[in-house]
Amino acid sequence: MTEALNERLAALNLELRDAQGAQRIEALDHLAQTVRQLDMKRAPVPAWARHRLSAAEEDLVEDRFDNMPI
Repeated sequence: MTEALNERLAALNLELRDAQGAQRIEALDHLAQTVRQLDMKRAPVPAWARHRLSAAEEDLVEDRFDNMPI
């Protein structure tokens, strides 16, 4: 099962390289789900996956502030 999750991570990594818009958001959701599943199994998660999720979260927070009225 862990090997299948790692294969899914690799596929998502490739998908995220070119994904934009709604496709990117969907791929990031799948990445987050896969990382959570690996965490639940106490399996190692590649640093790139955590970094990509962290960067996506930072982008969402920044977008909220960019759209705030002053």
